[in-house]
Amino acid sequence: MKALNDKVVDRLIVAAIAIGLIGGWELAARKEWIESLVFPPPSRIIANFGNLWRNDLPRNVGLTLLRFLGGVVVGAVPGITIGLCVGWSARLRRIVDPFIAAIHPIPKIVLFPLLIVIFGINEWAKIASVALTVFFPSLINAAAGAREISPLYFEVVRSYGGRRIDLFRHVVLPGSLPMILSGIRIAANLGLLVTVAIEFTVTSAGIGSIIWMALQTMRIEDLYGGVLTIALIGITISTVIQWLLKRLTPWQPKS
Repeated sequence: MKALNDKVVDRLIVAAIAIGLIGGWELAARKEWIESLVFPPPSRIIANFGNLWRNDLPRNVGLTLLRFLGGVVVGAVPGITIGLCVGWSARLRRIVDPFIAAIHPIPKIVLFPLLIVIFGINEWAKIASVALTVFFPSLINAAAGAREISPLYFEVVRSYGGRRIDLFRHVVLPGSLPMILSGIRIAANLGLLVTVAIEFTVTSAGIGSIIWMALQTMRIEDLYGGVLTIALIGITISTVIQWLLKRLTPWQPKS
């Protein structure tokens, strides 16, 4: 009961801080204490959001999500699979680690011109760039999750005649789930960043293109509307992953 009350109090504190910040911004902009051209009142940004919605925002959001989710699936599935194998097998880890150490530090956005050469200026190049971004955090976290599993669990399954597939299904995969989902959360945020960054440069549609066009034409309310849309998508992603974490790993301590 006390924990529940603490959560309610914490949420009220967060809400109060958010309301205070937005209210302070609104007041400062209307009193011209800050430059309202650069920092328009939040009420004006929200009112303009309706215009953005009517001016094809849903289609642009859909295109961004298509590129983003496509890249997440293409990058996360092999990343998690290879990561679990690498974390499980010391020999495979010794073989793969040097390649990860060499490629992982490269900002994946700088590989986008090469992907354009390979795929052309089309959706596949954008999805491939997001997939590369998502691949490595997914792999590294999955490998870390598999490595942290106590050898005792493996011995128990083997003592009951379990096969390697049983070890994978009943020990490696569930034991790594918390780290896998944490990796997906990090990877998804990075993937969304890369998706929007690509849309700044080579697309005429998507949330990134809305922000870029708003900057070019000095429609500041549209710029903030695009940023707000990205923030809402990010919050949704984080909420979904937290929900999955609670549903799929009920043995984890409640936060």
